[in-house]
Amino acid sequence: MIKAFRTDVLPPDEREEYWTDAVHQAVTRLDIRPHPDAPVGGALWSVEVGSIHVGHVEAGPQRMARTRGIIANDAGNALIVSLQEAGSSVVSQGGRETLLATGELVLLDSRRPFLRIFPGSFRQNIAAVPLELLDVPDSFLARVTGRTYSPTHYIGGILASFVSRLAAAAESSACMSDTNQYLQRGLTDVLTALVAHEGRLDADVTPTAEETLRQLVRDYVRTHLNRPELSPVMIAAAHHMSVRYLHKLFQGEEMTIGRWIQHQRLEASREDLARPDLAGLTVEAIAQRRGFASPAHFSRIFRVAYGMSPVTWRRMAGG
Repeated sequence: MIKAFRTDVLPPDEREEYWTDAVHQAVTRLDIRPHPDAPVGGALWSVEVGSIHVGHVEAGPQRMARTRGIIANDAGNALIVSLQEAGSSVVSQGGRETLLATGELVLLDSRRPFLRIFPGSFRQNIAAVPLELLDVPDSFLARVTGRTYSPTHYIGGILASFVSRLAAAAESSACMSDTNQYLQRGLTDVLTALVAHEGRLDADVTPTAEETLRQLVRDYVRTHLNRPELSPVMIAAAHHMSVRYLHKLFQGEEMTIGRWIQHQRLEASREDLARPDLAGLTVEAIAQRRGFASPAHFSRIFRVAYGMSPVTWRRMAGG
């Protein structure tokens, strides 16, 4: 569903609170302060592409901050792609401060404080991508956030074009519900490629043995999702390690290995339920296809993860 927000249709004393709430709904919660000589506000369009929020912003000079206090009280967990379409801004995160010029993009991690200062009127295209969609180490994210990428960067340019096209669709109210799952996957893949390439390149080191082993484990899990017996015990045996060492490998990650397996199964099942070519399969068959032995258990955890039953999701997605 397309969401549109404009402050110019409101009384001046209501605009600041309205604008802060609009940015929160479309991107993430921020502390927004107007320029002393200009009222805060602007116009914003946003659309959900799967679980990714994509939008277009046009506004005047202002300051936006994601503070520690906001982070402590807000569950926002996204990597924000911000493409400067017109104007400029100063960006600060992770001890890095840089100028974002027209045509450049920056990546920002909503789990960590950041600051944006817009000295004049600007236009931006935004994509807020849930971090659970990105299969990259935290260490890579820390290296790539707060840095600018030009349109001539071979992966950055592809990402900028992708975000721009989606934002244009949001502004024109184009309907994309029947292709959202593929667009989400495409945007996620390009963003993952940028983070993986730049994160490793900036480190100027080859991956550690632990990082390589984690990637091997992830690849093994994706290949064997259809096997109900897939478990830490099975994975450890296949990689000639103890279960204890396997759990230790994933200690610093966002999810334990067990939770990550379940998350991958749920994501794969959700995509299958939306596929028209699998419409002839029952929900139970889809669940079994992705390694869920119990249909009741699958329905229960699907509802917890996505806020609706598998049947409802399938109906909405048109699968």
